Amino acid sequence: MEIMYSNSINNKYFNNHSFIGFIGEASDLTTIVSEINNVKLKDNTKVKKLIKGITYLDILGLNYDILKNKVCKLSDTELKLIKLINTCEKHPNLVILNNFDLGFNYKDKSKISKFIKTINAEYKTNFIIISNDIFFLNKTSKHIIISKNKIIKYQGDLISAIKQGLIDKPPIIKFIDLANESNAKLDYTLDNKELLKAIYRSVF
Repeated sequence: MEIMYSNSINNKYFNNHSFIGFIGEASDLTTIVSEINNVKLKDNTKVKKLIKGITYLDILGLNYDILKNKVCKLSDTELKLIKLINTCEKHPNLVILNNFDLGFNYKDKSKISKFIKTINAEYKTNFIIISNDIFFLNKTSKHIIISKNKIIKYQGDLISAIKQGLIDKPPIIKFIDLANESNAKLDYTLDNKELLKAIYRSVF
């Protein structure tokens, strides 16, 4: 399931982190969360009956016409977003996005990141984001957990995990390594804008 939720969290991880990136399988979540619920919507239900805050449609880039549609008429990405709004409006303690970002482009992922941060600010909802896209994880959470076979292998920030070889280096990090071989002295970053600023500073 792409969206799950829980009203029973009593784990220390959530004391200091409202957003936790998670690299592993959904089954590994039992190490930190219990009583996980799946989200299901009935095919013949109209969208307007499922959501209250139409301003959330704006944040996620959805047209108001979607309110007239039935669940069965939604595209895969539209269905994901409506499920997300519907789940968050129930105000659970924790929302889990399980590879939810698949099928969305960079711009869409930025909107999703903005949405979950809005929900957290309004309702103090915690989020776990399971994804293999470290750029999406970087947008949503600076703290990650890496788990395998229900054993936590790492907890900390993304950059440190990359430095330790726990995550494959993405192209931006490989570029920084190459530049540093020529004494560029660039710090690791997953943000293109920050990288451009660092390059500019190193040149001038």
